[in-house]
Amino acid sequence: MREEHRTIRPVSVRDLSDGDGPGLRAMFGRLGQDTIYKRFHTPYPRVPEPMLTHLMGQGGGRSLVAVAEGEIVGHALYAGGPGGEAEVALVVEDGWQSQGIGKLLLSGLARKAAGRGVEAFTAVALGENRRVLGLADSVFAGARHTLKGGSYEMFMPLRGLRPVPKPGQEIRPAA
Repeated sequence: MREEHRTIRPVSVRDLSDGDGPGLRAMFGRLGQDTIYKRFHTPYPRVPEPMLTHLMGQGGGRSLVAVAEGEIVGHALYAGGPGGEAEVALVVEDGWQSQGIGKLLLSGLARKAAGRGVEAFTAVALGENRRVLGLADSVFAGARHTLKGGSYEMFMPLRGLRPVPKPGQEIRPAA
């Protein structure tokens, strides 16, 4: 699967491949500490090597990357769970945020997951990460989020997947 979309700058979304290790490592190395904290819920000064190794091994159609200007600028993955639910996580490089890349990654991953019998995505987001709530609402009709203990528990029904813009259409930022 390779989709080209027009954000502010051209971006393509495709499956994570075996050769993406260096590009994924470079993207995670460019993330600011706030972005790392919001993605991993831990104040790492940089993403630990064992975590990078784990993320690079999550291919098999369950991980997508966004590529722009020859570099990976976003990553999304899901891990299956009970009852047709799967936990989802994504990150977009700081300089590429608010350009629709999160929408492309999340909607692309949802289409792939739905084809494998997943009925809903779940996620946990830090209470201060309200932008991700807007992202979920912009991609899924019927997305729900509940604040518990300082974090949002999110539920995104894949049947509520909103249409993604076609190539050449402008994508509006989630938040």
